[in-house]
Formats: sequence, C-alpha cells, structure tokens
Amino acid sequence: MIETERLLLREYTMDDFDALYEIMSDEETMQHYPAPFDEARTRRWIEWNLENYSQYGFGLWAVVLKETGEFIGDCGITIQNIDGDMLPEIGYHIHKKYWRRGFAKEAARAVRDWVFQNTDYDTIYSYMKYTNVGSYSTAIANGMKKVKEYPDPKNTVSYAFAITREEWEKLIIIGEERITAEEYIDFLKRTDLGSQYPKERFEERIAKLVKNVSISLVARNEDGLAVGVLFGLTDFCYWLYITDLGVDRNYERRGIATRLMKKAHELAGGEKDIAVYLVANENAVPFYQKLGMKYADDVMQYNHIDWTEWTV
Repeated sequence: MIETERLLLREYTMDDFDALYEIMSDEETMQHYPAPFDEARTRRWIEWNLENYSQYGFGLWAVVLKETGEFIGDCGITIQNIDGDMLPEIGYHIHKKYWRRGFAKEAARAVRDWVFQNTDYDTIYSYMKYTNVGSYSTAIANGMKKVKEYPDPKNTVSYAFAITREEWEKLIIIGEERITAEEYIDFLKRTDLGSQYPKERFEERIAKLVKNVSISLVARNEDGLAVGVLFGLTDFCYWLYITDLGVDRNYERRGIATRLMKKAHELAGGEKDIAVYLVANENAVPFYQKLGMKYADDVMQYNHIDWTEWTV
C-alpha cells in the first residue's frame, strides 16, 4: 500500500468493479481512448492488474480517499509498448468529479517515487494521445520531459514523457538555511530521529540547536517540504561533529542522507582536512560504514545528565 497526504493506493479487488465501471464507461473520461469500456473490458482491466501484481509485483493500484475510503480511480506502473519498446509506464484514471484537485499529480508522484525506491528501473515513462493535455501536464508537473512524438495507430499520434533516476534524485534540493524550531519539530515527527532527544526542556533545547549549529543543511522536495536535515558543529580547521542527520520516512533510499553528509563535509573544509565524528544509532551504523566511517577509539565523554526518554 502507498500512502500520500490525501490518498491510499492499494491493490485492486473484484469488489472495485462497480466504482471502476462508473469511471471507465464514462464518455468524457474516456475521450482519449478509442471507446469507453463496457462491463467485460472493465472486468478484464481488473483481472489484468491482478495478473500484473503476480507477475511483476506491481500494476495499476486502486486510488481511494484516506478520509472517506471512497474509490476515485487508479494509478500505478505497468509495462507498455511505447513505439515498439516495452517500457515501465505510469498511468492513471481519476473520476471526473475529482478532476482539477491535484489527485492525479499526487498519486502519480507517489508511484514515481515508489518505482525508483523499489525497482531497478533507471527511467520511467508516461505516454498519451497528443490531445490529452491533462495527462501530459501531470507528467510535466512530476518532473517528466517530452522525449518522443510518434505515429500510433491507436492514438493517431502519441507523446512519450520520461524521467531518469538521476533527474528524480535532483528534484530534492539541498541548501544551507536556518530552519525554524517549529518546522524542525514537525520534521522530527516524520523521521526516526524523534526518539533521540530528552524530554526535559525539549522545545527550548531545539530552539538553541537550530540557532547555534555551525552547519545547517535542509533538503526540500518539489513542494518545499523539509524531507532531510543535517546539523553539524565544526571549527572549519580539523573536525566536524554531526549532531543531527535525519530523513523523512517517505523519502528514504533516495540518497538524501549521503548527499547531506557530503555537502556538510565540503562546507567544513573537505575530506582531506576535516575529520568527521558522530554518535550513531545502532540501526544507522551500516549506513555510516558505507560512507567509509569506522568506530573511533579516541573519543571520551563526560555525561552525568539524567534524561527522560520519549518520542516527539
């Protein structure tokens, strides 16, 4: 199951037939298809996706509203013939009463992220009839670029849009900025960092933290949401101590933490001059080891503070 701010994407069942048929049999919704679907084609559509789940581990998923559980369409990844090549393609259908509310964009973006996080595909496509402005506008909004225009017996002319893994990774922008205490606390709730802070004077401590660290890096998504944060203390001569490094759970496995670490090291003075230290959570040790870090034997501590453990 894929979850977004407003939607849940889950596997189809045959119980979705009536709601899907209402969408696929509608002439306006299906204006870019040769014809609306009848009952048999709608039933076969669900069966085809059930087969895709079994064969590929993915397909078009049912899109439902989180708030009400209402089925409003489908969105997912299937293997499609695009000008003679069988390629991974993001497709979607949303009930027309929910058009122009950003649901297709939201669902397609979540599928795009899922594919790059859970498959080895280096490029994802969307293709559509040349007259389907809404479809290619959604593709563009999610970072895709037009890569092909070709004759297509089914569509007269089809457009193909695509985004590469490298382009997808660059959609996350990392910059130096002082995040507010309020925004950082909200960010912590979406990460696994929220249990590393003592309860005592929590908000006061966070306010001091965001104000006084030497290095403050924030990774933001396409909507400006903070999805990665790194704080560090450094003398810019010899050492860099990473006080905080976290990534939004929905943005893990996108290389964000690695990019934050490399950027912080560069800002402090570079790997040839600056030694990096940190206190690693047990679960994070493999990540830091992949970056070349090792356990240190020259670190001492003085800690007589009695802290109350909790989760933000």
